[in-house]
Amino acid sequence: MDCTCYDYSELRCVTSKSLLHGLSLVKNLTKQNFRTLDFKFDSIKFDLQADYFSSLTNIIDNSGNSYISITFRYHNFELFHSHTAAFRSLFDNVKRQNRSRTRLTIELQPVKPKSIIFDSNSFENLHLDELSIYADSISSPFESVFNQTHIIHLNIEGAIVQHDPELVKTFTGKIKAFKITRMIDTMNSDEFPPFPVESYIIEAHKLRKLEAATFENYTQLNGINIIQPDVSITPQLLMGLEKIIKLNSMSFDAERIADGALKYVKQIQTVAFGPYLKMIDIDSLQSLKLLRQLDVRYVQFPTLQGNSSCLLTDFINKRRMDDLTVYLPQENPDCDCSLIFLNNIIDDGSQLKQCLETTNDRCLFSSCPFIADYFQRQQQEQQQEQQRLQQEQQRLQQEQQRLQQEQQRAQNELTSTKPDTKRINVPYGEELDEEHSVPPNVVNTFDTLVPVLVDFEASPPLNDFKEQVITTTTEPIATTTTTEILDVDPDNVNDNDQSKEITTNTYAKVTTTDSDFLQFFSQHQLNVV
Repeated sequence: MDCTCYDYSELRCVTSKSLLHGLSLVKNLTKQNFRTLDFKFDSIKFDLQADYFSSLTNIIDNSGNSYISITFRYHNFELFHSHTAAFRSLFDNVKRQNRSRTRLTIELQPVKPKSIIFDSNSFENLHLDELSIYADSISSPFESVFNQTHIIHLNIEGAIVQHDPELVKTFTGKIKAFKITRMIDTMNSDEFPPFPVESYIIEAHKLRKLEAATFENYTQLNGINIIQPDVSITPQLLMGLEKIIKLNSMSFDAERIADGALKYVKQIQTVAFGPYLKMIDIDSLQSLKLLRQLDVRYVQFPTLQGNSSCLLTDFINKRRMDDLTVYLPQENPDCDCSLIFLNNIIDDGSQLKQCLETTNDRCLFSSCPFIADYFQRQQQEQQQEQQRLQQEQQRLQQEQQRLQQEQQRAQNELTSTKPDTKRINVPYGEELDEEHSVPPNVVNTFDTLVPVLVDFEASPPLNDFKEQVITTTTEPIATTTTTEILDVDPDNVNDNDQSKEITTNTYAKVTTTDSDFLQFFSQHQLNVV
């Protein structure tokens, strides 16, 4: 046996030997913990005795942290014979509580029909989550092969499975969900007997006729899948299914679902449509009042004919408000407008971003009115958003200009508040401009000139004038400046000497700021005649 390991978690082996004495492995693999095992056998005859796979227990991961998957592929054989308890010890090293994470797949491809034999209790004491068997037939009855098993999901595809009502009485197996898939012309209770399982799903391929009346007494039939039938799904095909009380799930992969066809399955809560769907009737959809899940992942929306795409999209759009769970296609390579619309209102809206540039005009003028209206609103909202952003940008620019102007004005005012010391000694009689006029907040209470006679033989009169100026700081803070001028005493005037008349302005003690003081002092000067 040639085996290959991948990352120490996956093992693949191939052999052309029949291995009559059980499946043996090389010793250096016995201490490995594999999670995925795949064995391919190519021989004329396979004879599986009890505990045939016991050696695998030493290489299977028993940590319980990972899902364990084992696949056996038997090809090109003339005889496959599984004896009682052949698979019994397959998962013995896995704890019972961890076996819900185990899967076993068996592929049987003989070179001639009726080459597969399963003895009674072939899967005796087998506890696992899922068992899938792909074969053209299973010779023994269902109740014999799967007796004393505990399987959550059992799938049998392609095989004609026999049913023995007598063995049902002694059947101790526990099958929670059983799905059988067959290519069949007529679907009835003879082809799909009432097996002793909790849940029963029938999948029929290439169906031409469905005899619903034969399933009226099925209490565990809760799902029917009709895949690629050779006829349309019509009311006549589904008539009678409304009497199957437990039926709550159906799948249709057909080209056409005719008017009113689904009214006979109005009790179902889950519906799935496949890639072959081309036409669907709105009345059929509207009859599904109890629908809770809709699977359109495989529907090819661009290939839907007539107004089927619009009808299906409108139905989804309206029913999503009623807590309908919808499963949409993950890919939209053609940028179909219906899918873009559904993706935007149900999923993450990623398709709108990806396809808007290439399909904008096409979606704006969609033949489906509500889709066209939706994209037109989207365009208007985008235009309004762009206008809003432009206006906001203009406002920010204007605000920036205003701040710059205020900053410049503040800088100019700061410069103008510095005192001009050159203006303190302005010559007498010089006219002052408006900038150096008396500040409005300074009040001059002595506007009248008072004439005074002064004797110049006395001490120099000008020396008796005390002018005290306290220079203020140039920093822009409020300071106090005091100006004091003493009047001349008239008793000291000499009549013999030439006298001169001096006209002066008498000043009050003024308290003001630097700039106010300089302007006031410059304007009110001492005038000597």
